[in-house]
Amino acid sequence: MHLYVDKKKSFLFLLLIIVFLTSINSQIFIKKKDSFYNLKNIEVSGLNDQLNLEIKKSLYFLKNENIFYIDKLIIKDQIEEYNFIEKYNILKFYPSKIIIKLSQTNILAKTLRNNKMYFIGSNEKFIDINKLNISKDLPTVYGNFTAKKFISFRNIIKTTILNYSDFKEIFFFPSGRIDVKLKNNILIKFPKENIEKAIPLANKIIKSKNFKNNIIDLRVPNQVILSNE
Repeated sequence: MHLYVDKKKSFLFLLLIIVFLTSINSQIFIKKKDSFYNLKNIEVSGLNDQLNLEIKKSLYFLKNENIFYIDKLIIKDQIEEYNFIEKYNILKFYPSKIIIKLSQTNILAKTLRNNKMYFIGSNEKFIDINKLNISKDLPTVYGNFTAKKFISFRNIIKTTILNYSDFKEIFFFPSGRIDVKLKNNILIKFPKENIEKAIPLANKIIKSKNFKNNIIDLRVPNQVILSNE
């Protein structure tokens, strides 16, 4: 009888050890399984190397998080801190990689606001000029205007025969009027209304062999005033 009790105790002890070891192994397996899906690699492309790396580093706080639980909205909010980005695509590659493809906005002009220079992007945003290394020749825009209003004017120009690459300066006035100075220093004073009709007229005057002036004033309807500064 005493031997039976000892065997029973030994069996129970062995059973407890097996249960304990099984529990530990299960926990180890779960941890390994969970870590298998932890974010280990972030790839960012589409911009220059410096900006790609800067944006990548801004997302390091997501590393070792479970990729299934990483909300793309968190990544979206982080990317949109960089207002020179116009488009982006966020891709999850299981088990542990995120790839982000970025597109930089097209830089159309530069402007001075509050004594600081900014680029104007095709995404209708003012961009700190120190954020991007842009060497192309851009027109300078003056006046109190919104980026959206500038883009609207730029879109009108795109539909006409005037060449935007010839623009040197653009002036927005409180009245809503716009003047344009070309690189050859010809100044065009557009009317407040029907600017689409005034542009072909201005271009025709500029192309005329008899045109010797440098100011084309189209502010008054049905009237053209040519003068010199």
